Amino acid sequence: MLKRVSIAVLAGAIFVGPAFAGGLNEQKANMRFESVTPALTELDANFVRDGKPVTVELVRQVEIGAAQEQVASLLGQPVQAAKRGNTSVWDYNLKFTTARDGEIVCQYKVLFDKTQKVDETVWRRPQCRDLMTGRG
Repeated sequence: MLKRVSIAVLAGAIFVGPAFAGGLNEQKANMRFESVTPALTELDANFVRDGKPVTVELVRQVEIGAAQEQVASLLGQPVQAAKRGNTSVWDYNLKFTTARDGEIVCQYKVLFDKTQKVDETVWRRPQCRDLMTGRG
């Protein structure tokens, strides 16, 4: 009896697991985010990365299955858009105001599947992901 219950629970966890794993608010620093390595003499006002001012509540409206038009209406046009096979990738620089850090600019990727629906979202920095997930 215990073996049957354990197998059923395990099977349920395998079947349901991906739904809870989600593809929103991942943090993958190595996912081809734009990197710059300026010399210290180049760090002037033009170097400072700025972002579109947004709120956590607004960005949380980007959900798996959302159409590109929905994302654009929420976040505006991306700073960069690329195609990788069947996947479209939109890059954003988003600026949040936080009580702890003041302002933080976050690099955010929205990946769309072949039907142009949100398949995954990725943050470069863990601090930005933590803002979305409430861990920050």
